[in-house]
Amino acid sequence: MRQGRAAWLAEAARYTRVRIQAVTARRDTPTAADGGVPGRAVVRLVWAGADPAGTFLDGRPGTVHFTKNGDGSWNRMH
Repeated sequence: MRQGRAAWLAEAARYTRVRIQAVTARRDTPTAADGGVPGRAVVRLVWAGADPAGTFLDGRPGTVHFTKNGDGSWNRMH
């Protein structure tokens, strides 16, 4: 979670004036289909920013998945 803007990679690279407007996070419940891996989280957010053409929009939705490392830190899943 210490990666800041670098964690967004391609999704936001061409956007400017990006800001997070709202966030919720919850534990991702393991299922048999995904191998039952515990220690995951789903973060849903609403963000605003100007697209590459310069159009600024509020209320853009996004979902990011994280997995917990053995040391307690979190890594973004791709």
